[in-house]
Amino acid sequence: MNFSQIKCFLAASECLSFTRAADRLYLSQPVLSRQIAAMEDELGIELFTREKKSIRLTPAGEILAQGLNRLAREYQALVEKAGAVHRGFAGRLNIGMVEGQLICPPYSVALNKFHDKYPDVQVNLSRHTMAGIHSALQSGEIDVAFAALFNLNDQDDLDYIPVGMAGTRLVIPKSHPLADKENVSLTDFREDTFLTLPETESPYIARFSERIAKHDFFRPRTLEAPNIGALALWLEAGYGIFPLNANHSLRNNPNLVFKYIPELEDAVEIVMWKKDNTNPLIAMFTKQFEGIGQS
Repeated sequence: MNFSQIKCFLAASECLSFTRAADRLYLSQPVLSRQIAAMEDELGIELFTREKKSIRLTPAGEILAQGLNRLAREYQALVEKAGAVHRGFAGRLNIGMVEGQLICPPYSVALNKFHDKYPDVQVNLSRHTMAGIHSALQSGEIDVAFAALFNLNDQDDLDYIPVGMAGTRLVIPKSHPLADKENVSLTDFREDTFLTLPETESPYIARFSERIAKHDFFRPRTLEAPNIGALALWLEAGYGIFPLNANHSLRNNPNLVFKYIPELEDAVEIVMWKKDNTNPLIAMFTKQFEGIGQS
């Protein structure tokens, strides 16, 4: 069993499609199928149940996928660590942020200060779904996360510091009848469809309609997107409207308007990390937020 076979197997186990897995790895579908078949022959284990238009992992395949995913992460971490030592870096800090968020103050200020003080530290930035941020912290894929306080989800094993405030704006199409109107309120949008997210992605956003109704505004019509990345795409496609951080990348889309609505509360921006993470760079990095002030 070689590493190429493992990559093919893991891609297929995630996509549950040989075709999509092959596309992800820039291989032809027959090549990927042969790699997996050779792996099954060598192990003497059937890893997938093949049906006419789909595949699914066998129980043995599920166990192997879990273990190999863990080994792949450990292997990648070892390669990165060895590479960092070879290049002379004095440690590595992995930082995650929610898909679509721009790196604005106070985060950008802290990053610049940290780089000036510790130029030999390798800082890696990555984007994740809201649920993915938590998974990445738990697995050690990232050391710290840039997020809003409502993303914390009352998890006892995470710690955080508040670093500022971010405005919340209702994102609507530029073609919306209220796009150019001033002094609008949330009730002016009672006929619109509000996008939302499932509980597994963000309990806070999933309950957005409940909070609106609780304040006697109205009971909005909703459409659930699978994750924050898809929600942003649906906003661009005009499937509905939704409140976003004012520093979201969609702010640069000329076909959308970020509308101030007095009923929408600004978000507390935080840096969060797993309490048992022993990377000493976490404390060194969070110290850079001292004195920056709130934005």
